[in-house]
Amino acid sequence: MADHLSQNQRPALSQCVEAEYGIEQENFAEPAFLIEGSPALNPPCPGMKNEVADYLAHSVAAAPDNLLRHTQRIFHHYGQNDHDGLYAALLDLFIASEDKGYALRRRLLTGARNRLRKDCYARLDRWLGSGRAPDWADLPQAPQSVLAPGITGSLSLVQVSNGTPGEERDPLLEAREHIEYSQLDQARAVLEDALPRQPGRADLHAELLLLYRATGDLDNFLRAREKLEQVVDTLPAIWDDCERYLRKEHTP
Repeated sequence: MADHLSQNQRPALSQCVEAEYGIEQENFAEPAFLIEGSPALNPPCPGMKNEVADYLAHSVAAAPDNLLRHTQRIFHHYGQNDHDGLYAALLDLFIASEDKGYALRRRLLTGARNRLRKDCYARLDRWLGSGRAPDWADLPQAPQSVLAPGITGSLSLVQVSNGTPGEERDPLLEAREHIEYSQLDQARAVLEDALPRQPGRADLHAELLLLYRATGDLDNFLRAREKLEQVVDTLPAIWDDCERYLRKEHTP
């Protein structure tokens, strides 16, 4: 008797393995194989959203000047409706671009606006408009950022006050605390109350107008402007700029 099987007697290995284990090509696909070299802005990688996010983040960290990887990362988090990941991806693009790529950053930021927190959008929009990187402590936290110089956001967990009980807090700090927790109405109210009493503070003007722009709040803008015009002779020019922006936003 022969001590080996003939070709006809041997089982079809690929058929046996596939039948028993359900091996499919996509089970062995890695994001690197599917994305590397692909010009698609949102390469199809079914069932691998976390792996894709990790791969794109590492790619951006390794090659910050690769605008395609930045864009793919932004599209990925936008498609996953991942607000924090989307903000981190946009933040890393802004950091890597420095003062270049304005048109690309504007298109991506505008397109992502409906899936960003209002304060995140407002900070990036102000960065884009000014052309200057902000103070990192003023930016909302972005734990998924791979290019930010340290942790963004305030590291102060406890604020020690040396003032006496009942002493009025700085309205800018109070407003920013509300913004940190997306309490935009409360932040607006603090600033609107403080400005008529401290109309000379340019930082209060800038912060309040930033909120109006971020929320498209023309009605409260007009009410605040009317109230301030009763206190000061002339408002800073940034109020006119903000009004033009808001009226344009409300134009059908």
